[in-house]
Amino acid sequence: MHGDYDPSQASADHIPVKKLTIGSWNLLAKYDEHVLLSWYWAERKLVWEVLHLGVVRKMEVDFEDIAQATLTAGTDEQQQDKLAIELHRPPRFFKENPPSAVAAGAQEVSYVYTTDFTNGQASTESRHVLLFDPGAISREHIKRMQLSGLRLQLEGVAGAQATSGAGGGRGLLRASGGVHATSAHLRQPPTSSPRLDAIILQDQLKREMRERQARYTGVCPVRDRIYAVVLDELIASVARDEGKRGGLLRRLYAEARMTIDAYRTVYEQSIEFGSRKLTQAAMTKGSLADDIEALEAKIAELHVEVGRLGRLCEGLEFREAEKERGYEGENPEVTALKAEQKQLQDLLVVLRPSKPEKGK
Repeated sequence: MHGDYDPSQASADHIPVKKLTIGSWNLLAKYDEHVLLSWYWAERKLVWEVLHLGVVRKMEVDFEDIAQATLTAGTDEQQQDKLAIELHRPPRFFKENPPSAVAAGAQEVSYVYTTDFTNGQASTESRHVLLFDPGAISREHIKRMQLSGLRLQLEGVAGAQATSGAGGGRGLLRASGGVHATSAHLRQPPTSSPRLDAIILQDQLKREMRERQARYTGVCPVRDRIYAVVLDELIASVARDEGKRGGLLRRLYAEARMTIDAYRTVYEQSIEFGSRKLTQAAMTKGSLADDIEALEAKIAELHVEVGRLGRLCEGLEFREAEKERGYEGENPEVTALKAEQKQLQDLLVVLRPSKPEKGK
């Protein structure tokens, strides 16, 4: 039976939420139309809708961005059903255009992109917890979620389904009546603006970089992961409008990643090569230091030897001089001959100027 049923042909469902918790941000519904969980089966979108002071604010995710949904039926201790949703990526945020911005007699209300109105919790926390009245999510909703390809885990739903027939019907009646029934056009998917989408994505990027303390320059794995998520988001956004351009961007991104990986491999190998060379240089430096120490010790020994030989030479010279002086003092004949030699030299000096010149 389920194989013949196509949930994409079903109309949107709006389920009142009693409490919405995202991280440390909590919102308690004050009336039935305050907070709604809307399933747009045809567009495959899940929307959290908050009506505040007559203005609707939304958080929107695609079914493909939902990692897992866990539905827990109410118990005696907890009288409310709980739906916990895990997301792959942060939702998109919208708000209703002011009434003055809507053309007179318009049948649809447009929505514009806005910033995170959950104090940044929806942009950083992936787990969203919603509480409902017992039976608000009926068997029909569960069947549609399962047929839409969502990973739905049921906990204690069998016991809760005993009251989901009537209770769920009343929940659907409440959702289909009142303000939200008379203004069903308020629950249509918002209009898309690539420029505003890029601005919101840029704000989220700056916030992520600041909160995760990523560096804007140099090698930073945190920045690399954040930029990868941003590029995936941009490519997915472009691919929704133009499939060929999105495919081309994916190919360019894959080639860029291959180039970056190649440069990373070269860098890692160069670091490894440098480390090996540094180790070899340290080992060579150690052996050279030992050689230098041995040579310095040998030089010191040679200096000692030079000093010893120098002192020996000085002693020999001194002894030779003393020996020569002693020899000259003990031989009077040598002394007489030296005195006679000196006299003859003096006489030669005196007689040399009186020698007649030739040719006169």
